[in-house]
Amino acid sequence: MAKPRGKTDSERAAKTADDDKALTKSGKAAPAGKGGDKRGKAARVKTASSKTASPKTASPKTKAAKAKPAKAPKGAKGSKLGKSKRRKGAERLVERVAAQIVEAEFGRVLEESRLGPENGEAKQVEAEQVEQAEQVEQAEQVEQAEQAVAAAETEQTAAAGAATSKAGAPEAGTAQSEESEAEPEPARGKHAARRPLSELLRVPAGPVDLADYDPSHTPGAASRAEAEAQMPQLVARLDELQERLFAAARGGDSKRRVLLVLQGMDTSGKGGTVRHVIGRLDPNGVRLKAFKAPTEEERAHDFLWRIRAALPGPGEVGIFDRSHYEDVLAGRVRKLTLPMIIGKRYVLINKFEQSLVADGCVVVKCFLHIGPDEQRDRLLARLDDPAKHWKYNPGDVDDRKLWPEYQDAYRIALEKTSTEAAPWHVVPANRKWYRNYAITRLLVEALEAIDPQYPAGDFDVAIERERVLAS
Repeated sequence: MAKPRGKTDSERAAKTADDDKALTKSGKAAPAGKGGDKRGKAARVKTASSKTASPKTASPKTKAAKAKPAKAPKGAKGSKLGKSKRRKGAERLVERVAAQIVEAEFGRVLEESRLGPENGEAKQVEAEQVEQAEQVEQAEQVEQAEQAVAAAETEQTAAAGAATSKAGAPEAGTAQSEESEAEPEPARGKHAARRPLSELLRVPAGPVDLADYDPSHTPGAASRAEAEAQMPQLVARLDELQERLFAAARGGDSKRRVLLVLQGMDTSGKGGTVRHVIGRLDPNGVRLKAFKAPTEEERAHDFLWRIRAALPGPGEVGIFDRSHYEDVLAGRVRKLTLPMIIGKRYVLINKFEQSLVADGCVVVKCFLHIGPDEQRDRLLARLDDPAKHWKYNPGDVDDRKLWPEYQDAYRIALEKTSTEAAPWHVVPANRKWYRNYAITRLLVEALEAIDPQYPAGDFDVAIERERVLAS
């Protein structure tokens, strides 16, 4: 049997050309060089299989255009959604908590119009007071600016006058000018009685610096002996004026009354003032209230609610041992209330006190000013004497550590609430004898300003005398 004839060179060449055409259509070039025929065969086999699987072969650009986006790994989409939900949830939580805080704090101010059931007055809308507060505050700022301008003009005038006198008398004029610029010493001795103590101790308008007030100073009293010599006459005068005040209200239609507000650091002598000064008054015409931390019932109302309930009636002398000022003093230092609320309370206090004055009440506000060393000595004295342990409160030491903060809180309160209608008086209280003397004189001067009179009888004196004698 004859062997099959091998392919001739021409046939092999034709076959190779056909393979090259096929490779060109599939996007692959025929390998060159030795061994290219074998590699070509492998490429042709691969090309044939790809054609079988996909009759139409797309170009790389077409594949990219038709390619679907790669799927995100499992859980990636859910993770993004989870973060977004958590972030929104946190934001909603913060907003809700903030709204609750503002509503709880500011809501108390908005409801400050509610009055105690015992006074029977109708509700007053506190929202209107808060709206008016900003207007009053702006008016006060304008007034302070005008006072600053007036003070500057006064200083310029004084400087011009000093320059003129200096030019006229070089040596003597210089000394005279220096004396006129120096702050005059408070009147003492016999001359002190001629000037009201309320003027000497009154807080002037404008900035206040408590460092300028010496707690050991004794304005209006040259010595302890002189002050104690005046006390019997002052006490007798105070007793007479209180009786006239009480009689004018009980026997007439007078609405006049006095409110003494005592504020000061711990151990400043608020209780001692009540014992040594107020104890000399007729208790029938005295209404004393010592304010402590507010109760649950008091916290449910505005901060002035408990103050209104303790006000003195017509003909009475009321004494507040601490007062509504605790809500802007301890409230500020202890951060018990939002600063926004405390700022509004200064304006509300001024309006409240102005309404008292308009209703016939004389408000005498006294800041009993002691130094930190004197407070330390008084605290130690309470610890050294077992009979005074009941007076000692460990919390006083905690407040003592906040001395600078409390002094600043008092400074702000004195600046913002010392008004023409209800001024503050800084009473140096390091010396107890002077504290008692000063408070007594301030009360006498307040009652003398009222000048209460005994009411006239509504009966015929001669007829009633005969009836008494005949009985």
